[in-house]
Amino acid sequence: MSSISGSQGFARIVLCLSLSLGPAMVAVDAAGAEPRKARTQTTKPAAKPKSAKPVKPPATKQKAREAAAEQLDAVTELEIINGEALALNRALAADPDNAEIRQKLALLALRAARAAERALSRGDDELFAAYREQFRSHFAATRPGLEAMAGRGIGAAEFALGVLDLHGMLGERDVARACAHFAVALDKDFGGARYRHARCIEEKEPERAAALMREAADGGHVGAIEQLGRICLEATPPDVACALARLERAAREGRLSATTLLGWMQAEGIGGKADPARAAGYYREAAGKGDTTARNNLGELYERGRGVGQDLAKAFDHYLLAALAGFPPAQFNLGRLFATGQGTARDLEQARHWLGEAAKAGIAPARLLLDHLDREAAAK
Repeated sequence: MSSISGSQGFARIVLCLSLSLGPAMVAVDAAGAEPRKARTQTTKPAAKPKSAKPVKPPATKQKAREAAAEQLDAVTELEIINGEALALNRALAADPDNAEIRQKLALLALRAARAAERALSRGDDELFAAYREQFRSHFAATRPGLEAMAGRGIGAAEFALGVLDLHGMLGERDVARACAHFAVALDKDFGGARYRHARCIEEKEPERAAALMREAADGGHVGAIEQLGRICLEATPPDVACALARLERAAREGRLSATTLLGWMQAEGIGGKADPARAAGYYREAAGKGDTTARNNLGELYERGRGVGQDLAKAFDHYLLAALAGFPPAQFNLGRLFATGQGTARDLEQARHWLGEAAKAGIAPARLLLDHLDREAAAK
C-alpha cells in the first residue's frame, strides 16, 4: 500500500469515527470541579433622555462593570489574605507556642477557603489556583485549628474543611469526607454549603438536591445557576427556554462553561434552527479566555466549515492548544489530523502519541484508529 493511498483510506475511516464522536461538552464531577469566565454580552444603550438626571447604564453593561469590579475586589482579597498570612507566619515562627496566633491563622484559612470556592463558582480557575498555592505555602498547619472550630459547632469551619478535602488542598483529595463536612455545615445552618451538598446527594436524593440547587442559585451562586440550566436541558422533554435563561445568566456572570454550552446549543440547533456562525461566536468568546472545550469545538467548526470558512490549519491550531491543556477529545482530534496529514504534515509518531493519550482517557475511537495504524504499518 502506498503512503498516499494509505493516508486517503485512513482519512475516510477517521472521518466516520470523528463524526460519531460529535462536539465535546463540559462534564462536571460529582462534587464539582468547574471552569472559568466569559465576557458579558452587551446591548446598544438607549437614547439618552432629555432629563438632566443621571442615567443608569443598560443592565448588561451595568452587570459587566459590576463583574469587573467584583473581580478586582476578589484579587484584592487574595492579596490581603496573603499579606496577613505572611505576617502571622512570621509571628508564629518567632513564638511557635502562641495559641492566639494559631487561632488567627486558622480563621484566615477559613476565609481563604470560602474565597477559593467563590472564585471556583465564578469559574475563575487562575484565582482558584492562586488560593490553592496559598494554602500550600501559608496554611499547611491550619487544619487542627479548623477542626477545633468545627468541633465547637461552627458551620463555616465544616465548610472550609470540606473545601480542603474536595480539592486536596492540604493532602489527598477525599470526596466522601468532603461531602460529610458539607452535610454538617448545612446542618449547622451555613447556607453557603447548599451547592456543594446538592452536588453530593444529586444521585441518591435528586429532589432534595434540586431544591438546594434552586436555593443556591437564588442566592447568586453562579455554578448553581449553570447547573439548573443543564438540568432544564437534560429534562424529558428539554425545557429550552429555562436552559437558555439560566445559561445566559451564568455566562453573563463569567462562567465560560455556560458560554461554551450555549455555543453547543446553537451548533446543534437545540430549541430551534442550528446557527453555526453564532455558535462560533460563543466558542471564540470562551476559547479566548481559556476554555478548552470551546477551543476544541471551535476547531471542529473550522475543520468542517460550519459557520466559518473551512480552515484545517486553524482547526489544527485550536486542537493543539486544547490538547496541550489535557482535553481528551482535542487529543483525539489532533491525533486524527497528524494521522491524515490534514492541516499539518503527516506525522505518525505524533499521531500515535496523541491518540494514545485520548485512548487512555477513554475515547474509544482513538483505540480503533491506533489499531488501524498498526495494521497499515504491518501491511507495508
